[in-house]
Amino acid sequence: MHPTLRSTLVLLVAAVGLFLLSASGQDSSYWQSGPEWLGSIGWIGFLLCVLLLLVSGIFALVLWMRHRDQPLPR
Repeated sequence: MHPTLRSTLVLLVAAVGLFLLSASGQDSSYWQSGPEWLGSIGWIGFLLCVLLLLVSGIFALVLWMRHRDQPLPR
C-alpha cells in the first residue's frame, strides 16, 4: 500500500472518531453529560483532519498530474 494512501485512510478514520467525540458536552446530543472541553478537542481535531485530508488530496492530484504518462507502480 502506498504511504500516501495509508496516511489518508488513517486521517479519514481519525476524522470520523473525532467528529463523534465532538458531541461531548453539547446540549441536544446523545452525550450531553460529557465534558465540554473533550468536545472542543474533538471538534478542533476533526477540523484539522479535514484540512489535512484536503492537502493530501491536492498532493495526490499533483502527483497524478506529474506522473500520468508513466504506468502505475504495483
